[in-house]
Amino acid sequence: MTVDGRDPDVFKRFYELKFAVRREELEFPVGLGLEAARVLMTGEHSDLRADGLALVDGDAWLGIAWLDWWLLDNTDTVDVELAVDPAYRRQGAATRLLEAVIERARAEGRRMLTGINLAGDPVTGESPGTAFAGARGFVRKHAELHQVLELPLSEEQLASMERPVPGYEIVQWREHTPAEWLDEFADLTTGMYADVPHGDRTVEATRWTPELVREAEARRVAQGRFTFTTAAVHTASGALAAYTQMGGTPETPDRLNQYDTYVHPPHRGRRLGIAVKLPNLRSLQSRLTQPAVLHTWNAPENTPMIAVNEKLGFRPTAQRTAWERAL
Repeated sequence: MTVDGRDPDVFKRFYELKFAVRREELEFPVGLGLEAARVLMTGEHSDLRADGLALVDGDAWLGIAWLDWWLLDNTDTVDVELAVDPAYRRQGAATRLLEAVIERARAEGRRMLTGINLAGDPVTGESPGTAFAGARGFVRKHAELHQVLELPLSEEQLASMERPVPGYEIVQWREHTPAEWLDEFADLTTGMYADVPHGDRTVEATRWTPELVREAEARRVAQGRFTFTTAAVHTASGALAAYTQMGGTPETPDRLNQYDTYVHPPHRGRRLGIAVKLPNLRSLQSRLTQPAVLHTWNAPENTPMIAVNEKLGFRPTAQRTAWERAL
């Protein structure tokens, strides 16, 4: 059956199975909460649309597929996440779902199927999911280390890592980028998407515009998510030199996300990564109502950012791998 998020009972069953599998596979499960995921699936977005498939037998939900259809770039690609109830594994449920996804993708003119396996071993990246992907014609294209930081950190811990960075001023904002920074922030976000390691993935980097930034902000607000952004301004030129974003949602207060962190190439080597992360962590912790886990992902070759995270206390917990299959 097709799932579009508009039937609340159907979507709840769909979501609960999807997240139950993540909870089973991951020491620290990640992902949007129920309402945030529903808004993503039911909303009108210029950059993507989302829907899903469910394999149902009577009242039993055997498995689901979440599908992301890219609309601005990578328009020949559909991204899929498969989740099968443990009680129905090794009975062909995942294969039947994958066959249905391939049929839909071809019918809509898509030529590439992509997917992310979240639950790989932190060293090897291997898991039952990667074995399934490899056996079904997918090719591993990229890997990222999943690191977690358990919060809160004490003020003493944060203060011990602070160092002034002469020539830069720290600025912060919440859900909406100030108008004075909007154009530059869109350019920095474009740079981040272009510079982040992609391995051998067949991917077009998103060209961010002020309009797309505003749309992403409005979507986060509609999902009930909160975001903290801290940026470094180069005082001599007045230009944005670096930024980081972290956030979460009251729906899942124990799960927080480190989103982008990016330093513009001319300003690298000055410790700006940690200079923007520390005040952002303080702001994020001001929202905590209970202990929480902050999640981040970086390619193994992105050693400078992994080193910054390790200095903050992040530790590895899993490896996620990106897979592709030509259709």
